[in-house]
Amino acid sequence: MSVAVLFSMVLQSTEEQSSFATLERAGVRYIQALGPLEIALTNAESIAANGGAAKPEALAQAVSVVALADSGLRDQLGTQDRWEGLRAKIESLPVSGNDAAVTAAYGSANDLLLALIERVRNNSKLIRDPVADTYYLEDGAAQELPEAIIAASRYTNLLAGVPGLSAADRAKAAVDINAAGSDLAGNARDLSDDVRLAVEGSDSKDLGSALLSKLDRFNRSIDTLLPLMSPVLAGKGGVNADRTIAARDEMQVAAADLSAALLSQIDIALRDRLSSLSQRRLLAVGILVVSVLLALVPAGMALAARRRRDSRRPPQGPGPQVPEYLPVTTAAGSPAGPARAPWHEPRPQHPSDAEHSRRERFGVPQ
Repeated sequence: MSVAVLFSMVLQSTEEQSSFATLERAGVRYIQALGPLEIALTNAESIAANGGAAKPEALAQAVSVVALADSGLRDQLGTQDRWEGLRAKIESLPVSGNDAAVTAAYGSANDLLLALIERVRNNSKLIRDPVADTYYLEDGAAQELPEAIIAASRYTNLLAGVPGLSAADRAKAAVDINAAGSDLAGNARDLSDDVRLAVEGSDSKDLGSALLSKLDRFNRSIDTLLPLMSPVLAGKGGVNADRTIAARDEMQVAAADLSAALLSQIDIALRDRLSSLSQRRLLAVGILVVSVLLALVPAGMALAARRRRDSRRPPQGPGPQVPEYLPVTTAAGSPAGPARAPWHEPRPQHPSDAEHSRRERFGVPQ
């Protein structure tokens, strides 16, 4: 009974952990679809904010990819309302217009995108992963990096718009640029900490080589972006728009590459965990089967011993029958008819013996 109870507990725990990891993998797949949408959305914002006409093809393709992911995962992750709100907002975005209107419209879409990512993180339980290195990777891939991409987009859009501002507006823009730069630097720093802690705490020897070079490229792109605001903060206003846009493009490429690597490593860790849990389940079943067989061995041995004893015991039944009359033969050897067995005949007494005994008893003279 105790083995059965232990098996039930192990099986229940294994099933719960498997369900947890399976749901996390669903969250990873959804966020993998959202990554290209974020890049396409911020690219469209940058083009529109700088007076260009955003091409809808790349954004429409990214929307269709997320729509496909949502249709398969919305029941597990509860994302339908968030996605429908974001999709409607994206479809209503202006492809051009004045800076304030464009910034407000795309800023609202970016906020909805981050809210959708947060919904996925929570409902997929990625935010509560019990393994430290996977948790840090998830925090970097699903929070710090998406926020950094949007912060970088806002920062570079503000920088690129400085040359067309009046002196008074430049003073206000300098405050906003400084705040956006601080947000970007903070996200990059927290992302670096997440990756470092994950690599240091992981048993995998491949994690560092898969992530660190991509993280270095991303950090170098941030280091290129942040100093661009120095002339604005100094009140000189000298901003090279082409250099700013080129630095932003490099940052986005590095961010997309790092995001794909982070999410891939999370999925690998979850897949390995599910494989380990499957082996644990099979081991528990094997132990249960062996325990049952071992419990049956004594009973089987006792039954076999009993059968051996029964096979060696002589058969029980009536003894040999002795006939009441035995054949009697004559001197010539021919049978003379039946005669009673001698031990059945009463012993004859000679009359003289009886008379002799009477005389001795009563003193009768001979």
